[in-house]
Amino acid sequence: MRSGLDYLDAFELVNGDHIVHPRIPVRELTLMLARMMYWGRLNHTPWAKYIPSWCFKKAESYLENLDGAPARWPALKKLRLDDSAEVMEALFSGVGESEDDEDRDVTFKSSVEFKPQAPRTTPPREAKRRRGSVSSVSSSSAPTGTDPPSEPPAKRHRPAQDRRRSVLARKEYSELAPVELTLVETPGRGVMSWRQYGILLKFAPGTANAIEQTTGFPDYAPNLSKITELEGVRARWDPPLFKVLWDTAPWDDMFQQRLIFLILHSADDLSARAKSDLVDIVEFMWTHRRTFWLIGHWFFIDHHRDDYSANLHTERKKECDAVKKNYKKLLDDKVQGGLPESVLEEPCIWTFPAKCCFWVWMDKSQLDDQGRPFSLTTQLQIVDKLEPARVQWNSCDSDDQCVAHLSSSLRKKLLPESERRRYPVSTQRP
Repeated sequence: MRSGLDYLDAFELVNGDHIVHPRIPVRELTLMLARMMYWGRLNHTPWAKYIPSWCFKKAESYLENLDGAPARWPALKKLRLDDSAEVMEALFSGVGESEDDEDRDVTFKSSVEFKPQAPRTTPPREAKRRRGSVSSVSSSSAPTGTDPPSEPPAKRHRPAQDRRRSVLARKEYSELAPVELTLVETPGRGVMSWRQYGILLKFAPGTANAIEQTTGFPDYAPNLSKITELEGVRARWDPPLFKVLWDTAPWDDMFQQRLIFLILHSADDLSARAKSDLVDIVEFMWTHRRTFWLIGHWFFIDHHRDDYSANLHTERKKECDAVKKNYKKLLDDKVQGGLPESVLEEPCIWTFPAKCCFWVWMDKSQLDDQGRPFSLTTQLQIVDKLEPARVQWNSCDSDDQCVAHLSSSLRKKLLPESERRRYPVSTQRP
């Protein structure tokens, strides 16, 4: 289960006086809340009283634009286990059957030496800490070079703390052996801190506008709680090396290699206005392709290094903030104008993730087959293959993989294979 709870624990949670909403993705929470409000079940749902006001406003807006009544919200006290399936799926849907067989004390899946072809799963979104903060691409949610306060005095060692840290996270950065700088750890159940290429990571904190990361996107950030960890991240920032990658304009390749066909909807079922809306959306994607690439590859910038770094740090944030706001408005306007919201889930329609997707650069001691440090271009190819959401699913090996992050109801809409290359999302930019 996503939160580390089994089914019965989860059932007890939603039936008791507990804070539940941070565990539920915003979209599912909005739909649930709208149903509670419409059917007058707020006072009969214990955890509803903890939901913040902005969630109610989203639910009210949803109800205002809804034709007809939403599905009835059942009385929780009368729920059978199968009746509560919707709540359970939104809260704790499995992230792999093998995980259910693990003991609670198992906190780390074996680390393996880096191999470009080796598969790696994105850390579970749901295991992160629930916090409020500022906007998703603000300086508090994105990695910055601001020095943390002085390290606190050493505390007494607690076994429980070790269970929340991976094997390598229990070591200081300076204690890592050269081979350990090449390892990619995948956090097991309950693990809140782990290392990737030596960099200490944690689940990205929630923000005021994003309790959770958008489904399918990477959801981790550097853990800069110690000065030694901050210095380790700073050392990876190399302006000359980055300029080589920047000059290749990888966002152009991302757009040119994008998915261009509808695979969940038939264009024959869309109105002329809806088709025109899709053209407008793709045009926005083209215009702001660099910003989509940046938010999907959020690298650490040591803005104290030089003027170039300081300017890039400032302009990147400004650019991402503006595009995120404008893209949301564009999509909201299109949906209000009649575009089916499910069309926005098409892999060919780009998603601006709720939180930036941090990209860990390798240590320069890690060498390729020619005995040279991996170029950022090569590293980019590796991370995009392992985490295809960064490039809007264009590195997936199959259509099934492209929609694997979607709900089961949407996955069932996958068109027959013979029809998946018939309907281009835009006729203006093929």
